[in-house]
Amino acid sequence: MRKFDHNGLLLAEYQGKLFEKSTELGCSTGIFMRRFLHSDLLKKLDGNNPASLSLNVQDGLQSIQEQFGETNYGQVKYSKSAMFWIGYMYRYISYTREHSTKFIMTLFSYKQMNDVYYAYHTQDPEWCVRNLLELNHLSESIFDRNARLKNIIMEKGTYETYLSNLNKQV
Repeated sequence: MRKFDHNGLLLAEYQGKLFEKSTELGCSTGIFMRRFLHSDLLKKLDGNNPASLSLNVQDGLQSIQEQFGETNYGQVKYSKSAMFWIGYMYRYISYTREHSTKFIMTLFSYKQMNDVYYAYHTQDPEWCVRNLLELNHLSESIFDRNARLKNIIMEKGTYETYLSNLNKQV
């Protein structure tokens, strides 16, 4: 796990403000989230290097709109404060657990994040992560790439074969 340092804070604040400002766009929260998830901006953000970004929220939204075009599709919009918290938490988890935002969003959907916002938004981010994991019947080991690979191998019933082949090679 990576320490949440000054760079992490810059990125989390930026992403939070980006999500918050998205409520002023013509599209729904769901449309924004889908576009953000597939944007070139997200690829840069997932690099977790603030020096590679302008950190200007307007530039970030403009890059998403240039990539996908403007739209007025959808009606359901989450509150500005919920969107800020969702954006901040996604970047916090991505930064500290060193995983892509896409992976984090598969664990914790933006709808779930909005549902827990009022109960979680005043809590410490680590408290939020622990409780989100518990809510989804997951443990911190979900962020351990080696443990996930081992679980996939075990689920496919080939772990014993894998170990057997390893022993033969030694």
